[in-house]
Amino acid sequence: MATKLTDDLPRTKSGRVITDEVADEIADEVESEKEFVWTAKRPVGRPSLDGNNASPRVSFRVPRALYDAAAERAIEEERTVSALAREAMEKYLAS
Repeated sequence: MATKLTDDLPRTKSGRVITDEVADEIADEVESEKEFVWTAKRPVGRPSLDGNNASPRVSFRVPRALYDAAAERAIEEERTVSALAREAMEKYLAS
């Protein structure tokens, strides 16, 4: 488990304390003639379920008893309710 920092010092995303010297280094890099990359491009959101771009979201309401039964089964099988719903939908459409 990561150690939680208890001080109130300003830090970079990586945890480096931003001292006056570090702030000067960052400012010099931003103000220099060389190209500055602010952040690495990272995909947003969860990964696709099938590896092709984004997976469509399906949302629907169910009675409380059905949800509770699905949640209980998901816990027993160490899965998510979403995984159970996907499997049920796949089986229904395959029949």
